[in-house]
Amino acid sequence: MSERILPGSTIGIIGGGIVSYQLVLSAKKMGYKVAVLSESQNCIAGKTADIHFVCNINDEVSLLKLAEVSDVVTVITETLDKNTYKYLAEKTFFSQNMYAHSIVKNRYLQKQFLDSHSINITPYESAVVVSDVYDAAERIGYPCIVKQENRQLYGWDNNLIIHSAFEINQTVPLIQQGLCVVESYIEKQSEWEITLCLNDEGYYTIFPPVRIEATNIGELPYIESFEEWEDLKKDTVNQMELITKVIASELGVSGTVKVSYFLTNEDNLYVNNIYTFPREHDILTIHSCSLSVFDLHIKSICNFSLPVVRQLAPTYLLPLYKGKKEALYDLMEKKNKWQFFLNDGFRHTQQEGFAQVFPINKQESLQEIKYAGLISDSVEIQDGQSEKR
Repeated sequence: MSERILPGSTIGIIGGGIVSYQLVLSAKKMGYKVAVLSESQNCIAGKTADIHFVCNINDEVSLLKLAEVSDVVTVITETLDKNTYKYLAEKTFFSQNMYAHSIVKNRYLQKQFLDSHSINITPYESAVVVSDVYDAAERIGYPCIVKQENRQLYGWDNNLIIHSAFEINQTVPLIQQGLCVVESYIEKQSEWEITLCLNDEGYYTIFPPVRIEATNIGELPYIESFEEWEDLKKDTVNQMELITKVIASELGVSGTVKVSYFLTNEDNLYVNNIYTFPREHDILTIHSCSLSVFDLHIKSICNFSLPVVRQLAPTYLLPLYKGKKEALYDLMEKKNKWQFFLNDGFRHTQQEGFAQVFPINKQESLQEIKYAGLISDSVEIQDGQSEKR
């Protein structure tokens, strides 16, 4: 049995922002001390932690200092390089690893990883020069999507959808940045995410699936979390959970593993992205689940047993954008039953925070959200009602 890391010990967190901040809060309420390493003196997580190192995220001197004061270290950023992962693994108990980082960061390696485990993926090829894109598109078919080999922070990328050979010259800026992946474009019916937390012994717990939907107002999506779904079959949920378990087991990490999926009208399921730490929208689990993703990430990396997660209430989580403060304060006054999360440190520079809605009557709540201007009238919102899972 692996040793538990007990309260009173120090948890090291690499990376700042809202996710790190929520992990600091979860750790401290369980009796842990926390050291944060981030690149900003004004980092909200660093201000809340017991120790704050401010430096380049890959600075070996500061990483060594973090390792020396920490009993376990977890990474909440995708900007760490491979050498840093190797360095940390030699210095301290490290909840992630270089192999998992490579699979998460590199799309080509991720495709090979999924293919080797018989997980359904879209047809793909690599491209080094523009002529490779032509050849790949001819074999894969149009439309196709061209992506950089290495995923950028949180999966935000300069991807390009190609509808015909006449558009392929538009891929030149992407090709100039390095190897690209060309893959079939999937017309998704919906996007889903499964979150799994597991400890060092491989024991795990799974959160209910959430749906990721566009607001048609800004770049950020809104999140729906219900126990029942109209357009998600029980077999599909079981398949997503099984795939997530396989991925988590093979990556060999402890903490959080998240897998997002595209579901087509034909009920075909495709892995979209893999993450090995919590995301900002996991804030919705703080009040809607028996334990939050942040709580269970801390329990997992400290190798405690993990309970079954219960969803306590259906919920919507909606992004709030920066603008006139008076308008936001008016919204808070009018919607006094909503939960608001307003902090510095969101990864999107224009995001002010989140509003969380706990619907009693779903249809009325949906209309209320639209009238508040948080979702466009053009969006057809699902009400979440369906067969029980």
